[in-house]
Amino acid sequence: MKKSLLATVMVMSGGPLLAPPVSAPPAGAQPAAGEPQAPAAAAAGKSVVGEMALVEAKRQQLAAREAALAVKEQELKNLSAKLEARVKELESAKAALDRSLDARKKVQSANYQKMLKVYKALKPAEAAQLLDKMDEGEVLEILNEMDQKRVAKLLPLMKQERALRWTRHSLAAK
Repeated sequence: MKKSLLATVMVMSGGPLLAPPVSAPPAGAQPAAGEPQAPAAAAAGKSVVGEMALVEAKRQQLAAREAALAVKEQELKNLSAKLEARVKELESAKAALDRSLDARKKVQSANYQKMLKVYKALKPAEAAQLLDKMDEGEVLEILNEMDQKRVAKLLPLMKQERALRWTRHSLAAK
């Protein structure tokens, strides 16, 4: 039976025929005693046809799976291309944002330097009066940026608790 299936599959696939089908007896062969010849040949033919149908069904299933995989592969390629485009778009947006932040930092730094020059140019009493009205963090920054002589003139004119906080902050930073 297996040789018959192999021979049938080989003939259907266009490959070389390795063995003759078992269903046809060799020429001049005598049937065995007590063995009906026609029903055995019919049964063998039916089983070969059934096996051929099974092989064809499997081949069709494999072809359908292969087609489905090809579709999925194309979908993945499309998604990959979209993802790469989105990544490039995001990288471009990030670069633009970085440039914008750098420009903003430069402007803020320039503004800070101008403001610092203004406070340095003020008379110590005027500067101390304005510093006492400012936020603690801002005052600490301004005092840290000023030279030692200027701060020495400002500290006696500022509120005592603010001058002490700046002193503690400066000592803690070391």
